[in-house]
Amino acid sequence: MLRRKLSAVALVFVLAIVLAIGVQSPMAQAQKKVTITYADWQLGQVIWGRILRESFAKFERLNPNIKVQDQPIALAQLGTKLSVAAMGGKGPDVFATTADLPRQFIDNGWLKDLTPFVEKEGGEKFLEDFYPVSLKLVTVDGKTWGIPKNIVAMMLVYNSQMFKDAGLDPSNPPKNWEEFLESAKTLTKPPTQWGTVIVMAKAGFDLRFPGILRGHGGSFLTKDWKRSALDSPQAKEAFNYVVDLVRKYKVMPPGPDAVGANEARRLLAPKKVAMIIGTMWTIPEVSGMNPDLHGWEVLEMTPVPIKKGLDLKTHTVLYQKSLFMSPNTEHPEEAWKLIKFITDPEQMQTWFVWQSMLSCRKSVNETFPPILQSKYAGLVAKEIPRGDFLPLIPQTPEILDTFRSALTSAVTGMEAADAALARAHAEINEILAR
Repeated sequence: MLRRKLSAVALVFVLAIVLAIGVQSPMAQAQKKVTITYADWQLGQVIWGRILRESFAKFERLNPNIKVQDQPIALAQLGTKLSVAAMGGKGPDVFATTADLPRQFIDNGWLKDLTPFVEKEGGEKFLEDFYPVSLKLVTVDGKTWGIPKNIVAMMLVYNSQMFKDAGLDPSNPPKNWEEFLESAKTLTKPPTQWGTVIVMAKAGFDLRFPGILRGHGGSFLTKDWKRSALDSPQAKEAFNYVVDLVRKYKVMPPGPDAVGANEARRLLAPKKVAMIIGTMWTIPEVSGMNPDLHGWEVLEMTPVPIKKGLDLKTHTVLYQKSLFMSPNTEHPEEAWKLIKFITDPEQMQTWFVWQSMLSCRKSVNETFPPILQSKYAGLVAKEIPRGDFLPLIPQTPEILDTFRSALTSAVTGMEAADAALARAHAEINEILAR
């Protein structure tokens, strides 16, 4: 009798659980949160990090079932960490990269094809608002592998007050590399002030030195991207020019080979250097580092110089930040929602208001009032047609590292300039021949 009663109780209990599961499972499913990871080097920067996290908070309010977990990655370690994670079948759900990594990642299968998502959004109609050059970076064989976010041309940024104090006319900045050298020498007053600093550390090198190389009429590779072009007179002249800035003319502070993009801004902020290669983000970053500088008033921009007598159609470097999805993500739909949100016009406007970053969307750059009213944005946008990306081949990051190693060796005196450049030329040809 007791056993029958216990069995009946057990049966009722089991039925109650089944009914509860049947009734509550849809609600439980609706309330279940999905966590997606987002990796970005700018999460480690004060202003950018705050803006991105505020954007994530807004996204989470609009999508209460999705949680965004941010993952800061140092720019110098971006390619290495993302590639190692991808090879291990892991990696962040969504991540940002600069222009030097996408082809390598596409070639190795480390990106998810976003074409199906784009087609659901309208295909060509969805993409038509983006600059064609920005789509060139993320499109291979008709497939869309990423969504462009921000694009700018690299510029020469200089402190107009330091120009005045040195007796230079800030309304007539250097237009060629000959004038740049003379200005740098005039602005150099060691041990507290130098004319310039050129980024030679890995973080930011890809955006800065190539402009000097192109500005002398040189290039890393031949036009077909099959061979090194570092044996050309133009490449040799550009290489020796930078080495001489350090060793002969001493217009850079000590240890320039260790200066990355952020360190260059930290030298510009306290007026230790007067000129750096930068762009739209330089103004808010430097101003935030030293409010007493009054950066928005004293910092000016001008096109990156070119060699006197040259008429170059392409001379500067384009920066582009694009968003990608890991092929290993377990939540592709949620990851796409985040990519679409971050690259929508409203968020693009936010990036400009907070960090003066131009959008890869034409409509934003052509209609957003703060962009139209900016004294910097028009100058930078005008240079975009005169700029281009580095060779869109998987070997580009390795080629840059090889060249940068040779430049570092030359500026530190470990190797003669001609020998260092010849070594880089030979090693790059070996890389391309594999």
